[in-house]
Amino acid sequence: MATPQTIKKTYIVSNKKLSYKKYISLNNFLFNYFFVYLSVQDDLDIEGLDYLQWSLFDSPDEKGSGYKFMERQPVYILDKIVKKTRRNFNIILGYVTPSYGNKYGLSSKDSHRVGRAVRIKILNPQKRMDLVRLLIIEGVTRIAVAKDMVYYDTDDLKERGLYLW
Repeated sequence: MATPQTIKKTYIVSNKKLSYKKYISLNNFLFNYFFVYLSVQDDLDIEGLDYLQWSLFDSPDEKGSGYKFMERQPVYILDKIVKKTRRNFNIILGYVTPSYGNKYGLSSKDSHRVGRAVRIKILNPQKRMDLVRLLIIEGVTRIAVAKDMVYYDTDDLKERGLYLW
C-alpha cells in the first residue's frame, strides 16, 4: 500500500490537474495501476543515465522517440560530460523522424535520422570550447562549432574532423 509521501511524489511527477485529496480517494486498483504506470515511464526516461533524460533527445513530432531510436553512445558521452561539469545543456536536436527530416530538408543520410547526432545550444564561448575539449577527451572525432551551438556525432560512416559553421 502506498504511503501519503509516495502519493504526493506521484502527484508532483504527473503534473496532472488533480487535487491531492482525489489521489487519496482513488480505489486501490486504480491507484496502484496509476502509480506503477508513472514509475515505469519515469524509469524508462532515465534508464542508464545519471543526469540527462531520454526525452531531451525526442524528435519534436514524436514523444518517446529519443528512448526508442537514439543511439546510446552519443547520449552516454554527453551524460558523462554533464556529470563532470555539473552544467545543464540546452539540447536543440537529437533523433529526427523521417517525416520531420523531410519537412525540414534533412538528407536521408543525416546522422540525426539514425540517432547518432546531437546539437546543443551554447551561447558562452568559453563554455562552448570547454564542451569541445571534453568531447575530444571522450573520443568524439566529428565535431562542428558555430556561433551559438555545438554539433557532434558518432557516425563512423562520416568523415572525421572539426568543422566551423
